Amino acid sequence: MTRHAPLLITLALAGLVSCGEPPTATPPRGPDRAPTPSAQRYPSEDAAWGRYHSKRFQLSFPLPDGKAWRIDDHSRPSLFALHEATSSRVWVQATQEDELVNRQKCEERARALGWVTSTKLTTVEDQTTIGPEAYDSRIWVALDAAKPGGAIEGHVYLFGAFIRRCLLVHVSTLVSSAKDEEVLSERLALARARIVRALTLDAPRVTDDATVPRDKPEIRR
Repeated sequence: MTRHAPLLITLALAGLVSCGEPPTATPPRGPDRAPTPSAQRYPSEDAAWGRYHSKRFQLSFPLPDGKAWRIDDHSRPSLFALHEATSSRVWVQATQEDELVNRQKCEERARALGWVTSTKLTTVEDQTTIGPEAYDSRIWVALDAAKPGGAIEGHVYLFGAFIRRCLLVHVSTLVSSAKDEEVLSERLALARARIVRALTLDAPRVTDDATVPRDKPEIRR
């Protein structure tokens, strides 16, 4: 995501309208109607970010406003994290496959698991890359402007493949209307650069009691 991301989102939204998506009507604001509060931004200061370590998936990744996230890393197949203040969610899962895989097969795996909405998404950015480490990955940033009430949801996906292993990451974040486009763009840029791209894998452990590496500050669960 570049510093021109707000423009990319503007063009993407304009494309939706030009392709036949009806614009959402905005009700007039009367004198007794309170102004809608602006969407909350992710903090940019390093001190406001935490880093969560998943012993189950042997990886860690940063989260903005770290300790405000509710994290479930035990009760479902994927790690799930929720930040209510920004309507943001993170899913992370590593799967062991029966055959050699590439990023396309791992994307198919994610779609089979229901990670990608059936709603048509508008692509903001699409990149193939190597990382984390030797994973062959696709990073896809997309918008869903078909939410009820004129809300817009942004998505950052990573579909990564390494030998017989898939690494799947999905970050979603929601704003109430197009007036918060700049905030949504900023969140997506940070999610791509500071959550998805900053995910790291644990060093190989050669003994059961080996120390698990941790970065500070932590989010303890």
